[in-house]
Amino acid sequence: MGNKQIKMGSILFFISMCFLFGGCSEEIHELEEVVITTEEKNIEAVQAVLESEFTVPNKEYLVVVKNIDKKMTEIGSSTPEANEVNGIEETGVSEEWRAYEGLVKKKYGPYFMDYAFDTLISNIIAFHFHYGYLGYDENVRYEMKIRDIQVTKSENNNTPKFYDFIVKVEYTNNTGEVSQHEVKGMAILSEPGKIGKFEIRDDGGLGEKVSVDRQ
Repeated sequence: MGNKQIKMGSILFFISMCFLFGGCSEEIHELEEVVITTEEKNIEAVQAVLESEFTVPNKEYLVVVKNIDKKMTEIGSSTPEANEVNGIEETGVSEEWRAYEGLVKKKYGPYFMDYAFDTLISNIIAFHFHYGYLGYDENVRYEMKIRDIQVTKSENNNTPKFYDFIVKVEYTNNTGEVSQHEVKGMAILSEPGKIGKFEIRDDGGLGEKVSVDRQ
């Protein structure tokens, strides 16, 4: 009887210790998340934007651009009411244009501050490296794939919200020629997971390559 009581006491002691240490580890984990989560959210936001920019073609984007191009062909780009907006003439294509804005909001909206999101279209930030498909052309077939993304938080105490990024992009043109490009830039995360400023400082010749190959 005594042995049974000792064994039962040992089991209860073991279970109580598990609960005790389990609770402690959870509290420590929660504290770690408070410290780590902000940086992780920021890195994830920057990565998501870069993946959208440099994964080309985007099927949804192609459908939207094709519909805009089709509508503009129907109404004629020389009509008095036609207004050029970032290289895409908008009048008469309000529904098609709204589809474009909706796609930008879907892909980029969750990762930008409201004031920064408003500049994505006007400053041609969203889908910038997809621009070769504007003025939809069935013969445009270039592709981009991301081979590596590095997003690094600034070590400068004066710029704790600054993140530098380097993206290695593999580009394949219409003829199947493959080239590698290293894209560099920075982002300012004004709030956790929310970009206040996004800037590509060096595209490694990628933009010029797309422009030349599209001619």
